[in-house]
Amino acid sequence: MDPTRKLLKVFGVKVTDYEAKTEALLAGLAAQPNLDHTAVVREVVELTADLDRWLREIQNHVLERQERVLSRLFEGTAHG
Repeated sequence: MDPTRKLLKVFGVKVTDYEAKTEALLAGLAAQPNLDHTAVVREVVELTADLDRWLREIQNHVLERQERVLSRLFEGTAHG
């Protein structure tokens, strides 16, 4: 599997895991108002930070590909 497809697959799994886990945490808070909010907030922050890291990986990957394409495209025009 090429790096782009692999990275997108991992990112897709991370997004769906984030959605499922945070939805369950929010549902738990709604169902149990006396639940420790601090622990839930901590877990949501950790999940969000992890998803943000993977989003940056995707963004960097795309930007690197774009830069590579544009560099190759304009290599020939700088001299011609």
